[in-house]
Amino acid sequence: MKKIKGIFKFPAACWNWFKRLGLFKKIIIVAVLAAAVWYAWTLLFPAKQPPRFQTVRIKKGDIADVVEASGPLAPITTTQVGALVSGEILKIYVDYNTPVKKGDLLALIDPTQIQADYDQAEASLSSAKESLESAKMAYNLATLNRDRYRDLFAKDYVSKSSLEEYELAYVNAKSSLNSAESAVIQSQARLDSAKKDLDNTRIVAPYDGVVLTKIVSEGQSLTSGYATPEMFTLAQDLTKMQIEAKVSEADVVKIKEGQKAEFTLDGYPDQKFEGTVRQVRTNYSASSSSSSGSSSTTTYTVVIEVDNTEGKFMPGMTATITIKAQDKKDALLVANEALRFSPSSNDQKYETTGLWVLDDPEAEPRRVGVRVGIVGTTQTEITEGDVKEGDRVIVRESGAAALTMANTGRRPGGRRR
Repeated sequence: MKKIKGIFKFPAACWNWFKRLGLFKKIIIVAVLAAAVWYAWTLLFPAKQPPRFQTVRIKKGDIADVVEASGPLAPITTTQVGALVSGEILKIYVDYNTPVKKGDLLALIDPTQIQADYDQAEASLSSAKESLESAKMAYNLATLNRDRYRDLFAKDYVSKSSLEEYELAYVNAKSSLNSAESAVIQSQARLDSAKKDLDNTRIVAPYDGVVLTKIVSEGQSLTSGYATPEMFTLAQDLTKMQIEAKVSEADVVKIKEGQKAEFTLDGYPDQKFEGTVRQVRTNYSASSSSSSGSSSTTTYTVVIEVDNTEGKFMPGMTATITIKAQDKKDALLVANEALRFSPSSNDQKYETTGLWVLDDPEAEPRRVGVRVGIVGTTQTEITEGDVKEGDRVIVRESGAAALTMANTGRRPGGRRR
């Protein structure tokens, strides 16, 4: 009984002794005890080692080769309507979004000076025609006198000098007639030009359409010179529009006329719309991707025709486009990560694409050469190779070796990947 009581007194004595110690000593003792407990725990309950490799299964599914691009919506046909004559704009009859018919009056330029030029040209033509009639009468008379004196001279009734006088009068009359005819032609040309200028003071719609932009205002003066002053922009038909998308040179070879395209618009975030590839333009644009210009990006324009019968789309909206260049059903698919993986223990270079297959968690991985088809965003089609649905392929490696490679790019032993 005394021994039992002594056992219970021992912890109490230890506790009394611990309380008498200083703070620093107490901290040291607690730390030593905690370390001892942790060490004993790790011996009794060792942590499970994580698997060396992380794998995914090869599976069958649908895959598509998708080309992504963006571009603005625009009318298929637009025309800039300008002024061919100078003058002040007296009146504008249309505004933005005004529907017009062919020949409708859009604006009127002050015709005062041009009307005066037309009237003057008309008077000049009238005078030239009167002069022409007079020259014709003189010519006919000169011709008659010349012919009569030729007959008289042949019968020796008149002298040769008299005949020569009438022949000279005939030549002069013919020259005057030619000049009068030229004057009429020139006067007619000036009148036609003045008439055209007068007609051009009326700015009319070249076809049925809608006014997209109005660049001028009433009272504004226009000066027509080498460049035609632009006044309006007309769209021929907004029920049919197009998207001009910029596509990279790597993707443009996949696109063909007639392919279907899906696109979205910021204004309709929950809707998808469809269009049809109408044209793949061969002209290209190159832009430098660095300040030194050492590298550049080449893009091509792909035109996608869009139905706008419902009138939802407006010119200038930016469309985000996806085009299925090709797709396949029930294809053998593998994660893209698996095609990029190589074990840290491998230092061999391969010229062909391959996968590292893990037949058993405890086995070493084996490499299988494959050929790929459609490359998707996260998966790739396998077209050839000794793999099948359900096989496990490695996508990443865990452990110190993999961590070393991720941080330094070197394999164990200093070999570079």
